[in-house]
Amino acid sequence: MKCETYSIRHGYDKKKCLVHARCCYTPNLMVATAQYLNVAGCDLFSGIRMSTSHDDGKTWTEFKEQKGLLPMEDDKYITVGCDATPMHHKKTDNILLLGHTAEYEKGSLHPTGRKRHTFYSVFDKEKQEFRQMKFLEMPNGYERCGNGSGQSLELENGDLLIPVYYKKDNEQNMYSMVLRCSFDGENITVLEMGTPLTIHIKRGLGEPSLVFHNGAYYMTLRNDECGLVAKSSDGLNYTDLQLWKWQDGSILQNYNTQQHWMTLGDDLYLVYTRRGANNDHVFRHRAPLFAAKVDNMRLIKDSEKIIVPEEGARLGNFGVSSYKEGGAVVMAAEWMQPLGCEKYGSDNNIYLAIISNE
Repeated sequence: MKCETYSIRHGYDKKKCLVHARCCYTPNLMVATAQYLNVAGCDLFSGIRMSTSHDDGKTWTEFKEQKGLLPMEDDKYITVGCDATPMHHKKTDNILLLGHTAEYEKGSLHPTGRKRHTFYSVFDKEKQEFRQMKFLEMPNGYERCGNGSGQSLELENGDLLIPVYYKKDNEQNMYSMVLRCSFDGENITVLEMGTPLTIHIKRGLGEPSLVFHNGAYYMTLRNDECGLVAKSSDGLNYTDLQLWKWQDGSILQNYNTQQHWMTLGDDLYLVYTRRGANNDHVFRHRAPLFAAKVDNMRLIKDSEKIIVPEEGARLGNFGVSSYKEGGAVVMAAEWMQPLGCEKYGSDNNIYLAIISNE
């Protein structure tokens, strides 16, 4: 595995920082999204911004506000699209942005947790901007359900497999499941819902991400105490739920943080954070970002490599996309909380790692 990592922007004013930086590759155009976080609050996000590159990621425009992705307000609440991931939908040749919403009571510095929806937006090639966000219609009982920080999949017929996580009324643990959806270039419609998964460890299972590899589907999941993986033959119903482990059976030590998939040629990798990397000073050990090869739902230890460096700030909210010639790109922003993490060298860098298989 060969990795070239560099910062595409930096700068921190100690009031706000760009987070949720993720990108999508298509020939002649790469699109990245990110949004500002008010560091005085908890998950206090503003609207999603966009940057583009026309030279395969070497240079990027400034992150520009998107009118269609601005916060929405009523008399009492502010709703913001967040945790978004762009992807290329090959059948319609559209760049699609998928994420979910956070809701704040006006004057509050914390999300309410009252409602959550999956939102989506289609990139307008002529105007070079994302269109007005829309919301995925779900059955009753899924008022707190969203696709946050997930990797979705396009099937051969153009349908989408979209992973979501949700809470049931009067329950604290989260459930994760996969939706099969149609996409006609403008609208996404739920066609089928998969079997939900959860565990009876604090907060259950969240932030699921999907990959298809060697004839099987895999889902990686976040829990407060561990990272987990499950397998499926149809993309909707997952079994063999287990902790992420090394081939020798020892536990990965990833916890309370998302993980994502990366494919390099015919090889499958996991990108993750973990304890035990001289990183006790980093919030939830969310830096550096590692990648390791996956074999039969376990990780090969001697394949592990740091792909985004650690400078005190967490990197856990990141994204992975395919790249030209069977490669991959990872994008991550330095999240400048807790306050003072910049003393280790972080400066709200947005890192791009271009990775190839050697």
